[in-house]
Amino acid sequence: MISFKEQLEADLDIFINADEFAETHNINGQDVICVLEGLTTKEQITKANNTPAFDGVNGVTRILHIKATDLSERVVHGNAIEVDGEIYRVGDVVEDVGLLTVTLEADSL
Repeated sequence: MISFKEQLEADLDIFINADEFAETHNINGQDVICVLEGLTTKEQITKANNTPAFDGVNGVTRILHIKATDLSERVVHGNAIEVDGEIYRVGDVVEDVGLLTVTLEADSL
């Protein structure tokens, strides 16, 4: 029988799996397997109302799901992060049972 902690890690490996949901992306010069998604229109409107400092009409919001152990440096709210050659501001970071969910925001030109 496996421990609860081992089961959580196994579940995380299902979500962060290149054969299932995830893909390889370059995060701050490091290739990692993660899930990178955009927001739906409803989510964009809701998020824009929650973060008035970010111009939701002229901006881009993406959500990055990545194993906390897969990054060599800590992701911090407000810092810049490079994803696949694009620079984003970290709007929010949530860690839950080893999975980081990072809200990325950038002004669209």
